Amino acid sequence: MATLGELLSGDSKQNLLSTVQRGDVIRMEMTSEEGVKPKNAGDESRNKYFIVLGKTTDGKLIGFVLINTNVNQNLSLSLKNLHYPLSASKYPFLKKNRFVDCAQLKEITLENFTNRYKCQSFGQIENDDLDLITEAVISSPLETVKHLRKFGLK
Repeated sequence: MATLGELLSGDSKQNLLSTVQRGDVIRMEMTSEEGVKPKNAGDESRNKYFIVLGKTTDGKLIGFVLINTNVNQNLSLSLKNLHYPLSASKYPFLKKNRFVDCAQLKEITLENFTNRYKCQSFGQIENDDLDLITEAVISSPLETVKHLRKFGLK
């Protein structure tokens, strides 16, 4: 069976990407190429929720942050503090409270996005939360001004 990416022309891929907006919550298969570690030995990917924070001006990359079930307790205190809580009562697509990892802005290429996207958008992060998430990413010691500018965050 053909993937969405295989069915779309280059223009159609760009049009799909133009529908993806800052604050969108999407769930899709992610790989180590996007900085996501598979959960089980032998796996090459895992499904993750993420929040779109920006796109490059040429439309070739999406910048995003991951939504995690828990905060990794092996992280330094400064990186643990860069996890923003999301309440399941505020965001009905969450089955329980989650945490947004604001320590590092991750990227996915247009090609990988269109090849794996299964039209699983779950809504939008409200502006007050989106602003605080963005501020946390900007303050991260793992981020550079150049990387943030790439996605229009600086």
